[in-house]
Amino acid sequence: MNIINRMINKKDKPYIIIAIALGFLNHFLYDWSDHAAFTALFCPVNESVWEHLKLLFFPLLFVTVLEYLRSKGAIIRFFYYRFLSAMGAMGSTIMLFYTYTGMIGRNYLVFDISIFFSSILIAFAIYRYCCKRQWNEPSQSTTFSMWIVVALLFFAFTCFPPDIPLFFPTP
Repeated sequence: MNIINRMINKKDKPYIIIAIALGFLNHFLYDWSDHAAFTALFCPVNESVWEHLKLLFFPLLFVTVLEYLRSKGAIIRFFYYRFLSAMGAMGSTIMLFYTYTGMIGRNYLVFDISIFFSSILIAFAIYRYCCKRQWNEPSQSTTFSMWIVVALLFFAFTCFPPDIPLFFPTP
């Protein structure tokens, strides 16, 4: 627990809780909406790893916008670092899920939920790491285009999933 406290900032804790709560709600929203097409764009429509990455991406995007509106900091650097952290969290989810299911031979709900929690924490830790490094950020149009492109990929691959394992529902 001490390591986690060092990796994330005290002011991040409410946003972490919001992101986790939104991710959990997001998991059930598609069914609760009676399979509405609009919610399918933002919520998992099956048990594939790709669809479950929406549980990270969209809550982290929402929390990023919310935190920016409350803080009014340097917009480009903030959104760029948060984008990098969201990509890191999604990458860690993929890596952790396929590593443990490859070793065990199947998936378990308790491990999947642990990976979700861990990935949210990883996202905030990556953000803090980026802030300490003060890397040069891309232009405003590039930064916002990256968020939009990934959102559009979620929309497109929900409607037309490629025939690769990342998009197959897990048993």
